Amino acid sequence: MVWKATVLPFASATLASEVSLIVLYGLCEALRQFTGNKGNLTEQPFPMIVFLLLTLPMAMAFVFTMLFQTYVLHLDAILSYIGLGFCGIEFLLAIVALVQFSRSDISS
Repeated sequence: MVWKATVLPFASATLASEVSLIVLYGLCEALRQFTGNKGNLTEQPFPMIVFLLLTLPMAMAFVFTMLFQTYVLHLDAILSYIGLGFCGIEFLLAIVALVQFSRSDISS
């Protein structure tokens, strides 16, 4: 983003909104990873549900980065595709873990 801001022409409001979205994206991703890690380590369903719910805004952030930024570089698109792929894999694995945690709660 720093390179884009210095080399490419941006309106100040557009630059500010894209930077704020990137900051919110980072905070949401940190919270999502923390709750997923906590849910996996403690084998509790609630943090895993929060992790699953936070995956949707993260997927939307990757789609925004791929399609709707003012300037989308090829590197932005490639990294967003990779990130979206990881979000999908993490979502599926979290569902599998959630089912396993629920089964172990029922049998206990």
